[in-house]
Amino acid sequence: MALPAPVGYVQLLNCARGQATTISALQEFAQKHENLILLLQEPWLDRHGHPPSLPGFDTFCPIPIKPKCVTYVRRTPGLTATMIFTAQDSFLGTTITSTHNSKTIAFTLFNFYSPGRAEPLARLLSTIPVPKECILMGDLNAHHVWWQGPLPQTLRTSPASNSLAEWFETHNFQLHNEPGLPTHHPRNGSTLSTIDLCLSRGEISSCILSLATDHNTTSDHSSITATFALPSAIPPTSIRHNWHKANWETFREHICSTGIDLTNLQGKADTLRAVTNVTTILHEAIDAAVPSGVSRKPEAPW
Repeated sequence: MALPAPVGYVQLLNCARGQATTISALQEFAQKHENLILLLQEPWLDRHGHPPSLPGFDTFCPIPIKPKCVTYVRRTPGLTATMIFTAQDSFLGTTITSTHNSKTIAFTLFNFYSPGRAEPLARLLSTIPVPKECILMGDLNAHHVWWQGPLPQTLRTSPASNSLAEWFETHNFQLHNEPGLPTHHPRNGSTLSTIDLCLSRGEISSCILSLATDHNTTSDHSSITATFALPSAIPPTSIRHNWHKANWETFREHICSTGIDLTNLQGKADTLRAVTNVTTILHEAIDAAVPSGVSRKPEAPW
């Protein structure tokens, strides 16, 4: 019997050039093998202008010195990445190829940071070919009712932002953000905004099960994490838990300590985020309460 395609995670975060934010984002992402791809904008750079490397991951940058975006892809069987597009210091495209149970899919993953305003990205998009299967994630610095919801008076839709929205619509992109859910929290007290986005086109859109927004970062940007049902081969080793030695009191305390509230879910997006959060909490509780060891073969899913 074929195993089901595993779930993996792709995360996006503008680090606002913070060293602690960049390092902690890398370290936390690397801890779980289902975390597959990390996209950073405005990462901290060392004195030579290089972003940090991450053991076990391939690193892709639009330029070698002082890049404004970086893509990290986990080295794992069945998942490969090839850099196919760069522009300036802020725009990067990689082809992601994923194989599981003899099934292979490929798509282009864009990591875009539009410096300061929407204009740089708007100028770029009109010059590039549009892949049939692609996911576009990044800090676009664009304000538009499509993703922002009703705009407050302190924000405005620039011609460049309108141009971006028209380009996305013309090329049949699907927005995965919840409109109006802020992703940028300026430290100077300016208006909250939704500028860190995830959009996709083609059949790959159906592989994005949910998009979770986490405001608990040390950046002034939220992280957004896409949950993918992709045929990417999670490493063949897996964790076998010794359920007979489980500390169920520790399990209960961990669940209770999260304070998760499922009483006010509204609509499909809320429900999908809740499913993702509950799954994460359950895995964390199991890791905390149940002794484990590494096995050579994957555990059967039944």
